[in-house]
Amino acid sequence: MNNRKIVIDGSCIKDEKFNGAQRYAMEILIYLDKLVPSEKYEILIKPEYKNLIVLNNIKKVEMHAKNKLQWIIKVFFYLRKNKAFYIHFANGLTFWRNSIITLHDIYAFYDVYNNTWINNLKKKCKAIIDVLVAKHIVTVSEFSKQTMIDKLPINKQKISVIYNGWQHLESIEADETILKKVNLAPQSYFFFLGRLVNNKNIKWIYNVADRNPDNCFVIAGALYDEIFDFYKGKYENIIYTGYVNDNEMKALYKNCKAFLFPSIMEGFGIPPMEALFNGVPIIISNTSSLPEIYEDCAHYIDPYKYDYSLDELLKEPVASSDKVLNKFSWEKSAKQWYELIERCSM
Repeated sequence: MNNRKIVIDGSCIKDEKFNGAQRYAMEILIYLDKLVPSEKYEILIKPEYKNLIVLNNIKKVEMHAKNKLQWIIKVFFYLRKNKAFYIHFANGLTFWRNSIITLHDIYAFYDVYNNTWINNLKKKCKAIIDVLVAKHIVTVSEFSKQTMIDKLPINKQKISVIYNGWQHLESIEADETILKKVNLAPQSYFFFLGRLVNNKNIKWIYNVADRNPDNCFVIAGALYDEIFDFYKGKYENIIYTGYVNDNEMKALYKNCKAFLFPSIMEGFGIPPMEALFNGVPIIISNTSSLPEIYEDCAHYIDPYKYDYSLDELLKEPVASSDKVLNKFSWEKSAKQWYELIERCSM
């Protein structure tokens, strides 16, 4: 029996605005907790965030740190003291050989971030260090896996694909007050949700909005560490809500005409799956991982072309969303993680 202590990095557990990597980490942890033996698995977590996640079998170990560097140093010495196996679910830096690190994407190698050269260089160096040091890498789509094989010094046997899920939405109640807050009627708008970063291709929405002045477009999301220029569109038919919480997000999904996701590159792309769960059609890019994930359940667009009538596009037939929703689950992904951890930590 393998009794080596498994230590999970919980630095991604925090009450700040969520991104896809944090969602992945939270949900995998919740479902993994149901599978693992007690005492063997631990999560290092900051005291102020320990109540953000309920865990029964994974032991919470509080760790104070003033900054990222101090956190890394303390985690390193904790792993060394316990001769532990290290897990990071959310794009963490690898500094321990006996580890599994999640790399959701390597966008910096594909010039899709509107970022400074130094920031892109840091992301590239981090990815290279990850694949050289870690025992195994997990990513979230076959597309993302292939980008790593193409760009990084790694062979395919060292990478596993473990997908995202959507079941986190089942327990969320929609907060309809967001519609009144931004003056929206049900079924009157097209909706986009995501971080305002260059690979999300927000300019596609602005250009299509200019060509469809009778339609309303709602953009919800938070700024990230990129340079991003805002503009409203010449017809002013775009509403920017800023960051929305999960309850507001669900209401915006449920009441839109369709969900838009014109990304240039996605490692997985959770929002269209959330939209399908809420019963709305999705209009998404025909690029990167999206056709792999959504198959024939979506209306596809070329993210570099803008001459679309969205209402006409929605008349095209697509397969039932059940085809996608039945394929992915956090429970299934957590089981794959558990099997991988147990195998790699031998």
